[in-house]
Amino acid sequence: MKKLLLLFLLINEIIFSRVYFSTLNDLSQLVLSHLNSASDITIVAYSIDPEYLGLKTAKMASEVPVQGAFVHVSEGLLHSKFIVLDHETVIFGSANFNRSSLEEHLNNLIVFHSREIADFFEGIYDWLVHGKRPQVRLKTEEGEFFLIPAVDVEEIVLDSLWKAKRYVLLCSYAFTDEDVFATLKFLSSQGVEVYIITDEWFESSRLRELPLGTFHVLEVREPLMHHKFLVVDGKTLITGSANFTESGFHKNVEVVFKTSNREYVESFVEEFNRIWRGYFVQGVRF
Repeated sequence: MKKLLLLFLLINEIIFSRVYFSTLNDLSQLVLSHLNSASDITIVAYSIDPEYLGLKTAKMASEVPVQGAFVHVSEGLLHSKFIVLDHETVIFGSANFNRSSLEEHLNNLIVFHSREIADFFEGIYDWLVHGKRPQVRLKTEEGEFFLIPAVDVEEIVLDSLWKAKRYVLLCSYAFTDEDVFATLKFLSSQGVEVYIITDEWFESSRLRELPLGTFHVLEVREPLMHHKFLVVDGKTLITGSANFTESGFHKNVEVVFKTSNREYVESFVEEFNRIWRGYFVQGVRF
């Protein structure tokens, strides 16, 4: 009976414990433990610290120069953040792979165990480093993945927002996209409750000068709030590496994940509420 119970717990861990937040989990330990158990590693991120990660051999592509492949993107930044392990496991989210991002900032990571998803992300590396044409969309049982700038993710975000009936939760380090802002203002005028968590960086945004009276806004001052996600009516989640900015949606190399999977959606709603209620951060409300 004990063996069956242990097996049940392990299966549940594999199937359900796939979403991780710095407010609850040790993201550094999560990443390091996966790296230590892998024999083939591919990493793409804006910033990578190989010494901190204990890497001697790995395929890497980064906006910030590292050992491995430094990739310069002409129109924007290489801003996506993911790791592929042994061609079948993907770690993907808002966190860069360095000490500050994994240990200090507010971030999320999702772990996928799927060869199909791994192939999609490895194709992005091959595009960046070797110029091979990548797959730009992938629809799976988990949800849909989109590669920016090949896919207009702003249109996907706006389409999801227009379906809102009750509430919208927006949590983004940088929020400057005026089309998203205008859509949220209209939804708010129609009775949709709009809640926004953003970073101190928002103070320098032009949107900060516009009327925020119909929004519920929390500006997080400390620690760095680095999430990038949107939840609509507790039914749809959009998250990934892209900030809600013109560059994030149209110029940078980003990967965005859209899903209606209840596990993912509810996990991000809970994370939003943790930050909003100030359980882990100090912020200023408007």
